[in-house]
Amino acid sequence: MIKRVLFFVILLALATTPAHAAQQCYSLTELKAEQLIRLHSELMVITVTCHQSSQGDNLVPFYTGFTQRNLKKLHNAEQTLIHHYKICYGGSGIDQLDKLRTRLGNEYGQKIADQSAPLFCTLWRDKVIQMYGATPEQVDAEVQSLMKTGSPYERMCQPSGAPLASKGQ
Repeated sequence: MIKRVLFFVILLALATTPAHAAQQCYSLTELKAEQLIRLHSELMVITVTCHQSSQGDNLVPFYTGFTQRNLKKLHNAEQTLIHHYKICYGGSGIDQLDKLRTRLGNEYGQKIADQSAPLFCTLWRDKVIQMYGATPEQVDAEVQSLMKTGSPYERMCQPSGAPLASKGQ
């Protein structure tokens, strides 16, 4: 009897694993959410690293202003990803969002290390001011641009819910 119950538990676990794994890909909404979080993280790293715009303006008020102006969008993006991560990985989903933010911070930190902080700041410092003054449509356009050029941490799903093959496959 115990062997039979154990057999069915294992069979059930194996039967549900592929469906669970198939959901580990992003819908278009989830991809947009990740890219908005990516943009926000990028602006934070630029602010912390560069401190000032090319004109000498303190970047902190511009970064916090961008955050405040886009608070609802940022919150919705976080909630979208938390929901996705909760379904795919279990738990609250917040730990996975934290991991995403850490990965993004490390990604930008590596970019700084590869370029040097002075060169990085020369190239990127004014993006904080630009995004502070951006309209909602311009923020959406920047997210769309990141979707084309960035590498998301999960692949896009096909309409069936299965992951699309990545470019390297």
